[in-house]
Amino acid sequence: MNRNYVSSFFCFPKERNRKVKWLLMASMLMSIGRLSAQEKVIHGKIVSDQGKPIIGASIKVKNKTLSTSTNEKGEFVLKLNPGEILIVSNVGYNQAEYVIGNSSEISIPLVAAEIAVDEVVVVGYGKQKKVDLTSSIAVVDTKDLVKVPGGTIATLQSAVPGVQVTNGAIRIRGVGSINGTDPLYVVDGMIGGAMPDENNIASIQVLKDAASSAIYGSRGANGVILVTTKRGKAGEVKLDYNAFAGIKNISHNIPLLNGQQLAELINEEMYNKDPSRKDYLAALSKPSDIGQGYNMMDELLQTGNYQRHNLSVSGGSQNANFRLSGIYATDKSIIIQDKNKYYGAQFISDFTKGKLKIGETLSLGYTRRNWSDKNIIDAQKWSSTLPLYDANSSTGFAGAGNGTDVQSALANAYLNKNVNDNFSVNGNAWATYEIIKGLVYKFNMGIDLSRIRNEGYIGNYSVGQYQNHNPDELNISSSQNNRWLFENTLTYENSFGKHAISALAGITSEESRYNAVNAGARGLPSPDVLILNSASLASSRLVGSGVGQSAMYSMLGRINYNYDNRYLLTFNMRRDGSANFSNQYRYGNFPSVSAGWRISQESFMRAFPAISELKLRASYGLLGNSDIAQYQYQRTVSFDHVWYYLNNVMVTGALPQTPSNPNVKWESQYSTDLGLDLELFDHKLALTVDYYNKKTEDMLINVPISFTAGYGNNFPVLNAGSIRNRGWDILASYKDQVDNFGYRIGANISFVKNRVLSLGNNNEILWGSISPGGENVTRTAVGRSVGEFWGYTTNGLYTSQAQLDADKAFAPHAALGDVRFNDRNGDKVLNDQDKDFLGSPIPDFSYGFNADVNYQSAIGTFDLSMMWQGSQGNDIYNNSRYWGEGMYHYYNNFASTLDRYRAEELVFKNPISGETTIYPKNTDTNIPRAVLGDPNQNLRASNRFVEDGSYLRLKVVNIGYSFSSPRLERWKIDRLRFYVGAKNLLTFTKYSGYDPEVGSGDTRSNLSRGIDGQTPWGLSFPNSREYFMGIQFTF
Repeated sequence: MNRNYVSSFFCFPKERNRKVKWLLMASMLMSIGRLSAQEKVIHGKIVSDQGKPIIGASIKVKNKTLSTSTNEKGEFVLKLNPGEILIVSNVGYNQAEYVIGNSSEISIPLVAAEIAVDEVVVVGYGKQKKVDLTSSIAVVDTKDLVKVPGGTIATLQSAVPGVQVTNGAIRIRGVGSINGTDPLYVVDGMIGGAMPDENNIASIQVLKDAASSAIYGSRGANGVILVTTKRGKAGEVKLDYNAFAGIKNISHNIPLLNGQQLAELINEEMYNKDPSRKDYLAALSKPSDIGQGYNMMDELLQTGNYQRHNLSVSGGSQNANFRLSGIYATDKSIIIQDKNKYYGAQFISDFTKGKLKIGETLSLGYTRRNWSDKNIIDAQKWSSTLPLYDANSSTGFAGAGNGTDVQSALANAYLNKNVNDNFSVNGNAWATYEIIKGLVYKFNMGIDLSRIRNEGYIGNYSVGQYQNHNPDELNISSSQNNRWLFENTLTYENSFGKHAISALAGITSEESRYNAVNAGARGLPSPDVLILNSASLASSRLVGSGVGQSAMYSMLGRINYNYDNRYLLTFNMRRDGSANFSNQYRYGNFPSVSAGWRISQESFMRAFPAISELKLRASYGLLGNSDIAQYQYQRTVSFDHVWYYLNNVMVTGALPQTPSNPNVKWESQYSTDLGLDLELFDHKLALTVDYYNKKTEDMLINVPISFTAGYGNNFPVLNAGSIRNRGWDILASYKDQVDNFGYRIGANISFVKNRVLSLGNNNEILWGSISPGGENVTRTAVGRSVGEFWGYTTNGLYTSQAQLDADKAFAPHAALGDVRFNDRNGDKVLNDQDKDFLGSPIPDFSYGFNADVNYQSAIGTFDLSMMWQGSQGNDIYNNSRYWGEGMYHYYNNFASTLDRYRAEELVFKNPISGETTIYPKNTDTNIPRAVLGDPNQNLRASNRFVEDGSYLRLKVVNIGYSFSSPRLERWKIDRLRFYVGAKNLLTFTKYSGYDPEVGSGDTRSNLSRGIDGQTPWGLSFPNSREYFMGIQFTF
């Protein structure tokens, strides 16, 4: 280039135009100014979705070569322009993109990759890569657990196919037995461990088939739930605080008749019974003066509240770590005089010294519940024409009257009391030593101790004519349960070429001991002096005690084989010996085999890049169920309050309690599972499909024998039944991150068909719950499902004289508006031969779906999550309608009875008061007429009480905001999240009762499932609608 030309151009000789010079200089300065105004220094931080800094995360500027990585605090610095896009990635996390805005301080959270090739899941007595699994194991997303009070149950119910939860009772893949069907819990390797607080849980796996559960042998038939708790990690000491508080109300209340409506109903009942009668109740002769009256349910129900606090401290080094947590919780029920407190603590530590590793988990818990006997059914039956309180009564409560004889549930709530104290110690300690490379020995010792004390006091009082208790009474009981577990295992892992093997062998022993003492006395000096020795009635003092023990010894083994990450094979075996069986049948063997083919690893699958993972699974195995009462193979006797007179002297004695059956043995369950695991589009879309077939044989049932044998209703237990469950579990999910917006949706559905195949040589009929009228309302029979409802079928109401004439032979007392029962066999007699199966509490299918969305901003992350859960095709026997729509007595009834049948308009003039009440004609209804005494027995167990129990419920909705900004560092806060939410906010159902999620009085009883209104809410309540708020932060 000509230097003279350049020089002359920039020197601008005087002969050049000076205006050109100044224009060029101004243009250059403006360009420099624009560059300096756009580009700025960005101080950023990359954190996990838990708010913890991510070290070594890669940050790249999209469409540029500029990049950097985070330091040990998760921080980085770059000069960037607004609008530029950062691409952030790190091993184990989903890649994220972030658009630079106006802020110079940013925080970018990364969401942990939920599905990764190297993801490890917990299995029985070990761990395994998820892609290598050949069995049906559901992995629960623990991030959902801490978003809601009681998150464990809500997540299992809405996110895991094949799991059904009813009133806290969990069943996996149907009803496999009429006996106990609760799954086995294993917490940190402790069999039967207590479920930890949600904030202390690191992972949950649900083992659903024989291949995954056989390693637990006789206790795996009902599925296994493996829980692993959080442990300390190397690094700075961290303090985590999680707390929530909420309020709750009954989600659906059933309106009752007010005072005037009830008086009119009773007058109509009496008139329909005998139109010529004159002896009406004077107190109810003028309904218009009674007005609204009184509602005892309104006095018993209240707005409950609860709170829970979890404070944990964790930390450690490369060779040692710890985690200590403390829990405090209170809960006031939706019904008065019922509250509890809980105190808990957990200590976890791990130490490593060369090839030796030791650790332990220790949990302490104490619960105190204060409650009183309150019969909700009595509260519903209480006449709304009667006051609840009486200032002239010594107790302050009014007694029953106006034809009723029920007790005041309100009085019982305040005049009686119960206190339950439960203290538990649960945990285990373990040590591992690597003998040679790949060969590891492990010793595990666990304890499970509980101390339970119950104190019940019934006061000395008189409430009206029908509620008297004299003298007062005190009962105290105390029990101790001690269980010890010892396990010794060897594991070996090795790989050579394309082959990889792992093996497990071990022996375990377990012992349990139980003892209990109870005592009672009457005539105490004061309700404030609850001491048995102070009782004035010495002869009333009663004492009793009981003891029990059991033991189990086991051997177990497993072999895993993997060829070229394509072909997978697993063998499991466990041999259990239980003291619950005689020597002849004490031991049982429980093997399983499973195989998997990772089709996606085949070379021909390279032509299908959209498929990230494709695997077929198959398994077959034998499981057992030893969940039966002790000493079934021996005769037992009882010394409990048994005496007789000999020579005019009272002598205590023994009474035969249970007959023996030395041939009783394990229930056996043969299980087959076929599964498909499919993941598409870089693991964004996942689908899991399982077909299962479970057959239980040698089911333990009570077979009736003659009462002359002296055992009463205590029948011998025989292996005499078989049940089959077939079904499908389907789970699908999709997740993605688009710029700063992330989302995840999931859905699952489970189908099950339950059939009873045999019930002994004579195919005995097994009966279940009893209706208020004394009839069996469930029946278990061959060819049907377990616990189906049983009773008469109906054909609406009698609406014509022709119908009455046709049925007069077997319905002589029927009138227009009465229930028309079907004479199924046509013999003109209505009896048990006309009863039929009315429905089943087992759903055709259950389902759930959930959604999570989050949006990342410069100072934090907004998140919204929902969990829906539903059931379809199950029926409910609504026992509460027996009283609520009875209309045969002077009790109160549901407001639905306002729609009762009347063939013609009734103009009724009360002969006592002279007041006239007009009852309009009403024939377009399914509610029968009101008549005192129920002459047609409209309340017989029948299909009119069986309702569709299908429902869809919004179990959880949660909205939160997490602050993850460098600004929080000045307060040394790593993460701060606030959230609000609700439980059971919406329910879609046709069921008329309190709650479609109905269990049974005994949640372990499979013969009495799906019956509503058979318990007085003493131990369980309908699901409540809850509103809560909480905070989570980490220092």
